[in-house]
Amino acid sequence: MIVQLLVRPYAYRIGLARYAASLCEALERVGVPYRLVTPRHPWPVRLTHSLLRPVGLDVQTFFTTYPLAADLQPGILAHLTTQQMAMLLRFQPDLHPVVVTVHDIIPYLTRHQKSLRAYRHCWERWLDALATGALRRADALITDSVYTREAVVRALGYPAEQIWVVPLGVDPAVFHPRPVPPEFDVRYGLDSCYRYVLYVGSENPRKNLPFLLRAFARLRQDMPDVRLIRVGAVQYLSYACLLEREILELDLMDAVLHFPAVSDEDLVLFYNRADLFVFPSLYEGFGLPVLEAMACGTPVVCSDATSLPEVAGDAALRVSPSDEEGWADAMYRALTDAHLREELQARGLERARAFTWKRTAEETVQVYRKMVE
Repeated sequence: MIVQLLVRPYAYRIGLARYAASLCEALERVGVPYRLVTPRHPWPVRLTHSLLRPVGLDVQTFFTTYPLAADLQPGILAHLTTQQMAMLLRFQPDLHPVVVTVHDIIPYLTRHQKSLRAYRHCWERWLDALATGALRRADALITDSVYTREAVVRALGYPAEQIWVVPLGVDPAVFHPRPVPPEFDVRYGLDSCYRYVLYVGSENPRKNLPFLLRAFARLRQDMPDVRLIRVGAVQYLSYACLLEREILELDLMDAVLHFPAVSDEDLVLFYNRADLFVFPSLYEGFGLPVLEAMACGTPVVCSDATSLPEVAGDAALRVSPSDEEGWADAMYRALTDAHLREELQARGLERARAFTWKRTAEETVQVYRKMVE
């Protein structure tokens, strides 16, 4: 059995890029041969890209997310590693057998909610609807969580018996407790007299960051020595501007630090440097940063919504993503209660050990075999 893996050419192994890269490495370890394929751009896309590139529009990157063509051979098992790649099935309807990994369909689910709408352009909304609808053409789906599986069945009517839940993993060789060298603090302007709360991710509206800022402002009333660090590239400029205004209104200019792009090595050091990791999302398909933080021995406070209880279990303090006072209280306890911190650290490390990329690969291979058989 050989598998054709359709992946995006990522520069940084964050989020979905980590899934594709880690899955490949794990497939090698379990002895499953695969061929990597990246989306191909037909001439109309290349022409449009050359015309619009001077005005700052990157058409090729967009159609790498929603591919129109790829050199995948029918008759050989194909695995599309993100749900947006299902767009390809509208242009290559003879591509069978095909498996699609659905990390989430949250943009589709929230498309009618103005406050949570993540589409930057009307045509992005249209293409995402086309790609989401094309999931019905796949022979099987893999979802990261039970929550996403149920959402796909409910929203798309896809047969539940053709969806397999395969959780993501974390690499203990990369994400583990380790000392943070002094030069790290110097490089990022961190100070040992402060306690640091860390968030990793974008400013996507479903990430609930304005809420986090308000809860953090409450926390600072009792703990003025606490600082909030956000690691993650700006993906939604309008929401990034909204966050800047919120920071100004809450008088948090000196208390919030943002580092848009960091290396894998430094990301691990941020997890280890933080006194607390927070993840207040309203919607998540999985929530990989929660797992990475726990694997580094960092106490976690996260939302109790959607897939996050599946990931965190009892290894984190889980709070409603609409309860500002509850979040401020949970963060305060996780930062000041030594016994609770030790308990969260121990539970987090144990919880993270259950989620490995080897397990992800082995369960994914089981899906492959069902398709081949």
